[in-house]
Amino acid sequence: MEEIVVGIDVGTTKVCTLVGRVEDASALHILGVGIEPSNGIKKGIIVDLEAASRAIVRSVERAEQSSGIEIASALVSIAGAHVSSINSRGVVGISGEIVDEYDVLRVLEAARSVAIPHSREVIHIVQRGFSIDGQDGIRTPIGMHGYKLEVETHIITASTATVDNLRQCLGAAGVEVQQFVLNPLASAEAVLTANERQMGAAVCDIGGGTTDMAIYVDGKVWHTMVLAVGGNHVTSDIAHGLRLSIAQAEDIKLQQGYAIRAEVGAEDYFNIRPFGEDNDVQINKQELAHIIEARVEEIFELSLQEIKRSGYDGLLPA
Repeated sequence: MEEIVVGIDVGTTKVCTLVGRVEDASALHILGVGIEPSNGIKKGIIVDLEAASRAIVRSVERAEQSSGIEIASALVSIAGAHVSSINSRGVVGISGEIVDEYDVLRVLEAARSVAIPHSREVIHIVQRGFSIDGQDGIRTPIGMHGYKLEVETHIITASTATVDNLRQCLGAAGVEVQQFVLNPLASAEAVLTANERQMGAAVCDIGGGTTDMAIYVDGKVWHTMVLAVGGNHVTSDIAHGLRLSIAQAEDIKLQQGYAIRAEVGAEDYFNIRPFGEDNDVQINKQELAHIIEARVEEIFELSLQEIKRSGYDGLLPA
């Protein structure tokens, strides 16, 4: 029987539903896509249940029409400032002196037993590495001899209320959540090679309302973070700086925008009609690039600060 996978990315600017068929271990054949503008979602958080539900319903319906497959369940992305993470360590005695699956489950449960508030829900427990009797660097402990099994984990949690609201919106579209997936982990699976994850890399996914980050060291996730700043802030800066509507500013950003002012000619202009004006005015592209560059620099500075705050910046080769 063929395996069908459905993913739904509920973002600040758009909702994207993708239907794919698994061809083999490393290939996915896309059967259908549904993309709809988001409503009722701000910085990754549901602020209007009805509007968000309608956007998700339209996206799912488009994907069903293009793929010819009825969608009943899906993997769903999650992001937002409500997401946080901690590192935890679990320790158990090995039953029978040889590690089996039950021992691995017990040690992961021990790591999960760290105090988490009732208002938080665990989204991922990422295994960073095992050790047996003090021997570190073990990736797959099953079948190995020893007396004490330890695990280092990275636990990602989210606001229970926010997760429940998102689950409710998906339920209104007739979709059951198979699993929530943190945005930067999904992005890393798409863009990083196994060698890059092993050597060490930071993934920075700039979305509409948030910038999602994940740091990989020795092939595992060591740190995750969601910054509450993204592309919509660039659009807002353009709207205020040039006295445009948000819709106009978004169009100008996509059609005329540059993030590096030095790459734009001083004599380059374009015409636009500002909000409340009767006639078009000429805007210098360098002026637009100056607005964009300032915000983009801030996003990257905040990202760099977060990498340094994690304490893992020295482990990244680039």
